[in-house]
Amino acid sequence: MLYRVLGPTELPGQTLAAKPRLVALLLLTGGRRPVSLDLLVDEVWPRHPPASAVANIRTYLSQLRKLFPGRISSDSGGYRFEVAEGELDLAEFGALLTAGRKAAVDRPEAARAGLRAALELWRGQPFAGEPVGPVLRARAAAAQDDYLAAVELYSELLLRGGEPAAAQALLRATVSEHPLREHLRSLLVLAHYQGGDPAGALLAFQDARSVLAASLGIDPGPELTAIHQAVLRRDPRLLPAAEDSADRLATPFQLPPAVADFVGREDEITRLTELLRRSDPVPGAGVTVVIGGMAGIGKSTLAVRVAHEVADLFPDGCLYADLQQTDGSAVPPERVLGRFLRALGVPGEALPGDPQERADQLRSLLAGRRILIVADNATEAAQVRRLMPGPGGALLVTSRALLTVPGAHLLELRPLSTGAGVALLARIAGRAAVAAEPEAAAALADLCGGLPLGIRAAGMRSASLPGPALGRIVARLSDEHQRLDRLTVGDIDIRASLALSYRRLSPGALDLLRVVSILPMRTFAAWLPAALLDVREPEAYSLAEELCDAQVLTRAGGERYGLHDLVRLSASEQPGPPAGELIAAAGRAYLAAALTANRRLPGRPMALPAPSAPVPEAGATPVEWFEDELDGLRALVPLLAGAGQVELAARLATATVNFCVLRGRIDDWAATHDVIPAGTPLPAATAALLALSVGSLFRFRDDNQGALPHLRRSYELYRGLDDAAGMAGAALGWAVAEQQLGHVGEAVAAFERAVALLPVLDGTPAAGYIQLTFRQPFSSSPEEENAALGRALTIFEAAGDLWGAAEAHTFLAAGHRRRNQPAVAARHAREAVLAYTDLRDQMQLTVAEIVLTDAYLELGSIDQARVLAGQCFARATRIGHRWGIASARRAAGRIELLEGRPAAAAELLTAAEAGFREMGLIRPAEQTHSLLLQALR
Repeated sequence: MLYRVLGPTELPGQTLAAKPRLVALLLLTGGRRPVSLDLLVDEVWPRHPPASAVANIRTYLSQLRKLFPGRISSDSGGYRFEVAEGELDLAEFGALLTAGRKAAVDRPEAARAGLRAALELWRGQPFAGEPVGPVLRARAAAAQDDYLAAVELYSELLLRGGEPAAAQALLRATVSEHPLREHLRSLLVLAHYQGGDPAGALLAFQDARSVLAASLGIDPGPELTAIHQAVLRRDPRLLPAAEDSADRLATPFQLPPAVADFVGREDEITRLTELLRRSDPVPGAGVTVVIGGMAGIGKSTLAVRVAHEVADLFPDGCLYADLQQTDGSAVPPERVLGRFLRALGVPGEALPGDPQERADQLRSLLAGRRILIVADNATEAAQVRRLMPGPGGALLVTSRALLTVPGAHLLELRPLSTGAGVALLARIAGRAAVAAEPEAAAALADLCGGLPLGIRAAGMRSASLPGPALGRIVARLSDEHQRLDRLTVGDIDIRASLALSYRRLSPGALDLLRVVSILPMRTFAAWLPAALLDVREPEAYSLAEELCDAQVLTRAGGERYGLHDLVRLSASEQPGPPAGELIAAAGRAYLAAALTANRRLPGRPMALPAPSAPVPEAGATPVEWFEDELDGLRALVPLLAGAGQVELAARLATATVNFCVLRGRIDDWAATHDVIPAGTPLPAATAALLALSVGSLFRFRDDNQGALPHLRRSYELYRGLDDAAGMAGAALGWAVAEQQLGHVGEAVAAFERAVALLPVLDGTPAAGYIQLTFRQPFSSSPEEENAALGRALTIFEAAGDLWGAAEAHTFLAAGHRRRNQPAVAARHAREAVLAYTDLRDQMQLTVAEIVLTDAYLELGSIDQARVLAGQCFARATRIGHRWGIASARRAAGRIELLEGRPAAAAELLTAAEAGFREMGLIRPAEQTHSLLLQALR
């Protein structure tokens, strides 16, 4: 062998350091599958990889390429170590074991020779002495399991061949190293008995019982106990001649053929094969694995694929049964058990009538035998419990229901990625078809939601059409009303497959499913269906969990749930209230919840009404609530507007504004407002709030000219309603927009309208925002401005308005900077930066950091200013904040000017001035122009 890992590692050539050697071992033992960089990093540094981990791995790979020329290859999936047949002892051991298992039934001599050769390769614990990580540790454990399986099978063959002494010698040595492995103990008892030493057999049993009791506190399992009883009664079937008797069990192989166009699921296949290769988890129990997932996701296909992959590990046979009838009901247990018993050679007339007796008989026949059972489409845990294997066996189950099976390993299948979906489509529709229309292929996979059954149906339909057909299929599937019809081809019927999942649901769960299927949210929490079904939230939560257990809903993190697109379309066809009624009810529920959450936000620059109906406060913080629900709100507003519920749509849109301001989510703010039809008659209060929100949106987009008509209209509407807080908000926005445009007279007049309301609003956040605006040109002196901002800060801190307090610190910083007090300015700016960072308001954080940058420049801290200016420019560019981009360029230009690079400064300042003028911001443009003139001198 050129490469030896079964024991201390032996690699040809120079000695490698530990970490490069681990990389070599991971690649060497990876088989044909590529090993990713991430996996290599995790293996070499399982806990805390250094920042240079990837670079280090690449260095190790370079070393390996030099040491092993032509052996290390790579592709998009990772790296491989090319090993020829017979060069790696681990691979050779596995091949000999596989061949031995296959030959054991009808060619025992060949099997013995192969297994003897395999055991000669074993020098001890794989990778002995290496600092292995999780993957190599798992491979070593799997190899150890294979070694024990080889010892057991070789011993069985020696006993069948009449060589009990040789079997005894091997078994004694192995039992001393693995004293808790009962099958080894059973074979040792049998070897003593077949060697003419029944007393030694009984002593071997007593030793096994003592060790199990002392180590685990348990009695011997069924296999060891049965052999002990047989020794006591000198059962002739213990002798080798029994192998050829008529009582020998059949070796069934019932697996359906694997699907030829299977693609993807590499991680799942690896996980399942590792689980099924494991030795018994505890004495007396085999391995049980359950594959869960929604209808059509490929559970059965994967199970059969994996079963074929591991079939050679189960030389005593593979049993298969579909546990679900065509109507979705469970196949009677006596039918499944009878089928298995007959496959094992039990005559029909010898079958017990009682299902439990059949289960007991099956368990007895399977004891000590390495048989794999595939139980497809289980509908309840009781079906699985009847089939759970004993020592040496394994049970692989698929189910669209959550099965509570003790000791079972659960693997949840997720939809295919777009790439895997396209690969499956290429297998069905043809590689040429996918290559001709790659974008349509990706769109088709996404329209099927990554569901293999849907992709298969769409691919078959495409293959039946002449010419390039994927684009045409995509066009048809894009119509949601036709999608399920188009995904029915031959015996593939997505609608029928999904409908089977609904048959075992309670009426309440069906109602909840219908309700959420009509709504546009990608995810939802239990409070929403609770409001729509008029039930308590705990009841809605229980119903949602029932749907998750049935694989109809998915858990989307926390206590939120998701609905696959095809399930949504299928469920929306179920009977229930009209869709329009449900959408309106959802709008009302969301409005009440949003207004309730708004009242607890850490900043409320826009005064919103209280909820019309009391809503229990959510467990999440109000900011978290909006983060979770904003996508649903965005999707619901246009549905409401399109359904004629324009007032409700407008109220719901404006209920999100304070959150959008706090988080700088201007695009989300715009998305909810742009869909409200202009000119629709609305109640005055709703129209006033909508106009204020739209005008404020224009201001945040740096379009002060566009903001003015909306803010003026809002003020007039609020004045007609005698709403002081609304009037103040509109007048302040109006004043700031005029001031930014250089219209000083109009700005002061609008501001005075707000100031006139101070006596009515004294002490409220609205008064704080008025005080916040007492600055140039609205204040008569720097002292008046500073005092007003101090009063605003006091009001906001008392009201818990963190955003308003951050604004006050920002304006205090700007004022102190103008008064040549950069140190005080920097202190206030840092307070604002901390607050905006906590609030995650990217836009206002940029504003505060620009002020801090200017303060640093005036303090001579150019390096700190340069870092901040770069951060501001990058963030402002990312979020589309035009003022931030122009201001960051101006700050960067000042830095270049201070450091004696006038040409670079001129370029930055020219761009900054153009940006300010494009926004209509005259004063900042003129200030920037003055700096530009300095650069051009």
